[in-house]
Amino acid sequence: MIHWSRVGTFLLCSAIGIVLWGRVLWLCDEKLSTIRQLVFFAMGRTRLQMGEMRSLILSAIYYAVGLLLALLLTTAFGLPPSQFVFVKVNDLFYVVLGIIGEISLATLLVQIGAIAIGERGPQRFAEVSKIPWIKGLRALPPQIVPLVAALAGAVEEFFFRGVVLGILAWKLYVPPPLAIVIAGGLFCVQQLLQIRTPFQAVVILSGCISISIVGGLLVVIQGSVVPAILCHASFVVFFMAQNSQRRQQAGAAAGQ
Repeated sequence: MIHWSRVGTFLLCSAIGIVLWGRVLWLCDEKLSTIRQLVFFAMGRTRLQMGEMRSLILSAIYYAVGLLLALLLTTAFGLPPSQFVFVKVNDLFYVVLGIIGEISLATLLVQIGAIAIGERGPQRFAEVSKIPWIKGLRALPPQIVPLVAALAGAVEEFFFRGVVLGILAWKLYVPPPLAIVIAGGLFCVQQLLQIRTPFQAVVILSGCISISIVGGLLVVIQGSVVPAILCHASFVVFFMAQNSQRRQQAGAAAGQ
């Protein structure tokens, strides 16, 4: 039996936390002088430039806030991480299948969305590079961009498909298909908080929907969030590489 009152309480707490999480980087970057002081302090002890150190610190804050929210929700609703974080023998098969599924579905949705809003061509992907979290990743040394991006994807998947979907399905008895939709909807809201143009929304929503559907199905089938985490992390790394390639193509086309 679904505990609708507890579901409502959980969704309210999750929504508040997600909005704060989605805006924390803006708050830290533009409103808190302490962060700027921390950047200068860390620069004095490393060889990193200001933009690189700023992006690393903001990324660390993003991870920390997501994990803190996960801890608060799992504690409040009695879902220990050990219940959904474990490895199965057949995980590799599902990881490969999931990566293919997420990339294929996202590509299809981007094409459909671009046609629907009448904005096509590689030059449009220059807009995507202006999304704050992508712009921040581009400021990092190229050799650590995949790691930083993958960690962000892992934290997001742990929270949305592990904690949120897990509490809904296993503690509040929401039917798994509905739990997948709710967790995916919250994920989309969190990601759209930094979006400024229709094409940015198309690209980000396409990725969020594909990750939510495939990752949610993996968690329901396997009972573990590990395959979904690996798929999400791989998708983000692939997305960053594709965005960089398309940006280069757009630059070459503009120069002709």
